[in-house]
Parts: sequence; structure tokens; C-alpha cells
Amino acid sequence: MTRSLPSISAILFKSKKLANNEHPILLRVCYNGQRKYKSLGLSCTPKDWNNKKEEVRASHPQSTDFNTIIRREKRNADNIVMTLEKSGVAYSVTSIVNALTKTLPSTMTLFKLFEERIDFLKETAQQYNTATGYRTLLNVIKRYTNNSDIELFDIDVAWVRDFEAHLRTKYKDTSIRKFFDGFKAIMNYAVVKKYIEKSPLENYSYIRKLDTRTKKRALTLPEITSLMRYYINTYGAFGEKSPNIEVCKKHYWNSSFKRRGETKLTPIDAEQLSLALFLSSYLMQGLALVDLANLKWKDLQDYEVVNNTKYLQDTAMYGLDYADEHKEVKEYYKIEIARTKTGHPVRIIVEQSILLPYTLPFTRGLKDLTDEEYDNTYIFPIYSDIDNTPSKKFGRMTYATYLVNNNLKRIGEKLNIQGITFYSARHSYASALYHSSIPMGLIAQNMGRNVAEIETYLREFEDENIIDANNRSYITGQPEYIEASKQKPVNKKLKKQIETKSAEKTEEEEILEEYGGIDAYNRYIQQKMEALEAELSEKFGNDIEAKIKYLTSDQSI
Repeated sequence: MTRSLPSISAILFKSKKLANNEHPILLRVCYNGQRKYKSLGLSCTPKDWNNKKEEVRASHPQSTDFNTIIRREKRNADNIVMTLEKSGVAYSVTSIVNALTKTLPSTMTLFKLFEERIDFLKETAQQYNTATGYRTLLNVIKRYTNNSDIELFDIDVAWVRDFEAHLRTKYKDTSIRKFFDGFKAIMNYAVVKKYIEKSPLENYSYIRKLDTRTKKRALTLPEITSLMRYYINTYGAFGEKSPNIEVCKKHYWNSSFKRRGETKLTPIDAEQLSLALFLSSYLMQGLALVDLANLKWKDLQDYEVVNNTKYLQDTAMYGLDYADEHKEVKEYYKIEIARTKTGHPVRIIVEQSILLPYTLPFTRGLKDLTDEEYDNTYIFPIYSDIDNTPSKKFGRMTYATYLVNNNLKRIGEKLNIQGITFYSARHSYASALYHSSIPMGLIAQNMGRNVAEIETYLREFEDENIIDANNRSYITGQPEYIEASKQKPVNKKLKKQIETKSAEKTEEEEILEEYGGIDAYNRYIQQKMEALEAELSEKFGNDIEAKIKYLTSDQSI
């Protein structure tokens, strides 16, 4: 009597309904009166299932992919049965399914894996930068495969090596490193999700070592100063110069970023916006573009700082009254925020007169706002309260980054400054401080960098330290400039006034010393006044006019 072989079939398991109202597609194994099922990771509705052909109907949008997987898994199951039959070893439905599980390849494709991860990062995690990086990498892979999807189990070390070789013909090492970092991350995610057992990128060695060193362009102080002069000469010290409207069209600033009620062409030229952002970043201790975009007017807190050095010198040379009368006070903005990227707190102290040329132009159109509305308005027109969702903010930031770098490049060509990008502002600020021998701890604190390695014994620097450090980022704060300014011709008139004032102070000090202090001197004056009043009363009684005539005549001298 001929022994029957196991029956292998694909079925739509209607006894179970998934969250999407579809039913799972299972592989059913029947043998010796026993039945066992194995999931294929697929599902569809009853109307999309062809029970007779044991496959998805052609009307299903993924019928080709689904049916390819179903046929392949049925073929794998048949091969397992034939192998077991040839071995002569007794087997059951359980042993068939167990063997099938070990050989069952992932039903997840590479494109689907990317889309799943991108959707999660955008919709759930709201990590739009990371999602965009994955989208870019997926597009690179699609171009490499001619838009042909690939099963995860088909991606092995050989495939990865060929892909790397392809990338080397089109991209720089820094881009290749970025692509591979993303590729490794997403394949590790596939392992966690158990789509594959092991990532082909685990312990992967590049064909040759990547050179990922990047050229960081720090501008010199003369270059920073030339950018400031160009801005002032072009747009005015207070943004009072209006660029030609035809020129604005060449530097178009996307109208969708603007508030309702404004014209299509923004009153701020995109070149002016770009340079204002760049110089504001430099003056605000290398603040990143995303942190500038988040700044609101309420973040700029007025802050007065006394020039203690001058005050002490004046006190020593001319006395306390003179020092108080000639006290030098400067107006600053103090900004205390946390960096978006790292969460590190940053305390920014910037002189108002230096920053104002780059922020005043953005006050246009705000005069009709209430104080509360003004305080909560973004300084720079990148984000908008009209639509402030994370996706919109990401889109605006992406466009702003492109636009700013484009215009900075154009300005650099005008002024013969090569390699300028927005990041140059941050790097230039750090470089200016470093080469002025500012302590690394203070530089790190000023820029919101990680100082965890030394924070056990590093206390926060005082405001005066921050101000002094920031002064080193200006050309007027350099030792050579300060020393040269001391050699400027002396204002003789002012010098004579100071010497006269000093002589008066010296005479006053001698009198105070003679009478034993200010209180004793005041008592002496009081006694003299009382004696004079008694003398006048004795001579003229209550005749006030006679007293005044006597005091103003030569007889009283």
C-alpha cells in the first residue's frame, strides 16, 4: 500500500481577523491526520483571495509580490518533505514546520523596510532630520537597483560590497560614511524586528578606509569685519536702506513663510536675511540656525553692565563722586536658552548696539501688536505661529538652510571670501576665542558644548568673563587694537578739565583732613552760619533787605 505524502497548501485563515480587517495568509501542512500552520506575514480580504489557485487575485495591488512569496514558500515546503523522505527518518507535521521555520526567508523587502522606518520616524517619533536621511539613502539605493525592490535575505556581504563600489564612483567619502551609518542602523532595526537573523553589515570592512575629514572654514576677523561693513553699507546701520524690489526677486524669500496680510515679496531681501542670520549667529556666541529660528523677542532680556575697570580707576584717581558721576554703563542683551540639538543650557550676553543692525529690520510690521503678542513673536521669519507643527517647522528650516547658504556663497564671491557657509559663523566664533587664549571651558559653556568631562571641578564663569570673551571676537577687542588705541593723540581740553577737577578734589581732601572729616567740617560751617546770623540780627533786627544789602556790599568782605 502506497503511503500518502504530506499535503502543503496556502489558505486564507478566515477564523482570525487582523486590525486592518484582513485575514492572515498561512501555509497549512496536513499529515497523518495532523494539521499545523505557518504564517507567511501576509494578509488580504476574502474578495482578494483566490481559494482555487491558492493565491491573491490579480486585482490586489501587491498581487505579484504576494504570489511570488506564496509560491516560493510552498516550493520550500515541498523540498523539505522530499529531503525528509529521502533520509528515511520518521517525521511529523511539527518537524516539517520547524524545518520550514529555519529556512523561511523574510517576507520584508528592503524598500518596505525603509518605508516602515520612515513612517515611524515622521509620524510617531517626529524625527524629521533622521527620516529625511533615510529617504535620501532609499533614493540612492533605488537608483542603484533601477527601482527594483530586493528581499532582505538577498542582501549579503557581496551585495553590500558591490553597492559600496558603486557609491565610490559617485560620492565623496563623507557621503558614503553617512549612507553606511544609515544603512547599518536600518539593518540593525530589521534584526530587532526579526525580519532577518543577522545584519550583513555587522563587522563589515570597507573596500578601503574612508577619509571623512571635513574642511572646517573659520573666517578671520578681517573677513568677519568685511561682512559687517558690507551689511551696513548695503542695508544701513538700522536696516533703513531698502533694496531695489527687482533685486529682491533674484533673492526670493519664500512667501509661504510670511504672516498673513503681507505682500508676496517680503520686505526683507533674502540676501539681507541670510547675512543678518549669519552675523547674529556669530555675535550670539555661534548659535545654531535652528536655535536662532526658535528665538522670540521675549528671549532678549535687557541687561546693564558697569565698566568696573574704568570705575575703579576713576575712583582711585579722582574720587568716588567723580567715578559715580562718570560711570560707564553698557546695554546688553542676556539670552538664556537650551540648545535644540544637545539640550545644553547656553547663556548669551551680547552688546545691544552691536546686535541691533541685524535684528531691527525684523521689527517691521510689529508696531500694531500688543506687548504680549510682540514678546511671543519669532525674531527671525523662519517659523510662524500660523502653522507651527513639527513637519512645517522642519520644512521651513530645510528651505532656510538652503537659502541662507546659497546667499552666503553669493556674498562670499562678491567679497572674495571662499568656502563660507552658515556653520562658518559658529566655527569662526570658537576659533576667534581659542586663538585669543580664552579657556576651553568658557568656550564650551558659551557655545552649549558638552563639558561633562570637567564639570566636577569647573564652576560657571561670571558674566564679566563671558563679556570679556565675546569682546575678543570683535576686532576692537584684540590686544593689538587696544594697545594702539592708547597711542591716539590726547584731547587737551578734556585733559585740562580732568586736571582741574583733580586739583579741586585735592583741595577738598586737605580741608576735610584739617577739620577731621566731613561731619566735623559740616558742624564748623553750621557754627559759622549761626554766628553770622546772630551778628546780622544784632545790627539790623528783622530787616531782611538791610541784611541782604549788607552781605552784597564791600563792608561784608
